[in-house]
Amino acid sequence: MQQNGQEQQERGRQQQAAEQPAQEGQPNSATVSAEVEQQRAEECLDLLRRTQADFVNYRRRMSQEQAEVRIAAQSELLSRLLPVLDDLGRALGTAPPELASHPWVQGQLLVARRLTTLLGQLGVRQIGAPGEPFDPRWHEAITTEVRTDVPEGTIVRVAQPGYILGERVIRPAQVVVARAPSPVSGAQG
Repeated sequence: MQQNGQEQQERGRQQQAAEQPAQEGQPNSATVSAEVEQQRAEECLDLLRRTQADFVNYRRRMSQEQAEVRIAAQSELLSRLLPVLDDLGRALGTAPPELASHPWVQGQLLVARRLTTLLGQLGVRQIGAPGEPFDPRWHEAITTEVRTDVPEGTIVRVAQPGYILGERVIRPAQVVVARAPSPVSGAQG
């Protein structure tokens, strides 16, 4: 019985120590425990925030990579399809004028228009037209021609039209560019 009384007194002292505010310089075990828990909670919260940021960055990176792969695949397909469109255009360009109203020629024109419309709907634009200034990002100069009627560096003729998808060049336009006449060497005499 005496032991029971001593145990109760010891428990009472421990309880009073836990309830009393810690004296300066001597933190009690409850305060230390709360600080440790607070620190662990902050570490876990920091880890959670970093993990969330990593996941957001991962999703953004995957989305960008998927878009790049999609554009690369579309560009590859279009680069293989464009020569067919070129051939169709050349075939229609060589059709005799007396056959222009023939149903076969009209059918070919319809196919060419539908293909061009479809490319436009996919975001493909034709580049390179006479009168445009030459831009090496979009055009490939195959030759130059001396011209005085247009400024130097202007596209005079398009040998093969170019195409872009968004800002990505699928095929540069092959063009003939105007150049200024060479200065004539002084006549020696």
